[in-house]
Amino acid sequence: MPPEPSIARVPETGAHVIVDNGGTGVVRTSSGRFLRLVSPPPGLLEVLGGASNGDGDAAAYAEALRARMSAREEEEAQQRWPGPRRGVALVGGGPLVDAVADALTGWGVAVSRHTDGGSLLAAMDGAADDRRGDTGTAGSRGGGVRPWGLVVAYADSPAERLGWDRLDALPNRGVAWLRAYREGENCFVDPICLDGDDPGSEQVYRRRLAASFVPRELDAWRHAAAAAAPPSAAAHVLMTGRLLTLALAWAQGSEALGSYRGTLWKLVPATGTISEHPVLAYDPPPPVDRGARRRT
Repeated sequence: MPPEPSIARVPETGAHVIVDNGGTGVVRTSSGRFLRLVSPPPGLLEVLGGASNGDGDAAAYAEALRARMSAREEEEAQQRWPGPRRGVALVGGGPLVDAVADALTGWGVAVSRHTDGGSLLAAMDGAADDRRGDTGTAGSRGGGVRPWGLVVAYADSPAERLGWDRLDALPNRGVAWLRAYREGENCFVDPICLDGDDPGSEQVYRRRLAASFVPRELDAWRHAAAAAAPPSAAAHVLMTGRLLTLALAWAQGSEALGSYRGTLWKLVPATGTISEHPVLAYDPPPPVDRGARRRT
């Protein structure tokens, strides 16, 4: 039986070098691609593994390989989450938001945390004021300023979603708007909003009321419900995964965004049921003219 090929990791990268008994070498990149090495010098694996400094050729080859793999991984990181979109704000708290923050930070995203929608809007308005002070220009409060390209919010109870209707204006300011929440044990991830033509949090809820067989009871429950017990491990993982899937699609400008912009995702842990529901935006009704009756 022939001996096993030798393997060593390329330092400071996720790549590995494999050399067979005939001296043929390949490198497996962190993304799983295999690239053939050109004339790897003897002693390369020992240098990569730190067992020896090797001769000059082996050390130079190892350093060139490390630099090449590092550059390749940086290119792949840019594909995963492009640099211009690495500003993301998170609204809410708890283990699920912590998990999303940790995942985004691991992808090189600059994450800012906000307890609620009001604090996020105050931060955006403060950035607008600072910018106007620096340039000496005037404008509407907060207009045109985008400290973050994406805002992700999570609420553990209906009460924690108060004020989200104000955040529905974010897409009109050039900020993508993504929401997840629980109602009792049930979990929801709303469609991602990229512009004013996408359904915001209030429109999604109105659509749900219109489709419900018991809209009055649903609305009454929502206004009275308190936070439920923490989500189960399975619900936590599934909801976090859905949020990160949509966030990645936004960062990469994926073709899947077309469906994500009009799809409500729902998980019912009691039955283990995951379902998706189309949700379309609608034109807001005209304001009620309360003086019309008095004028007739």
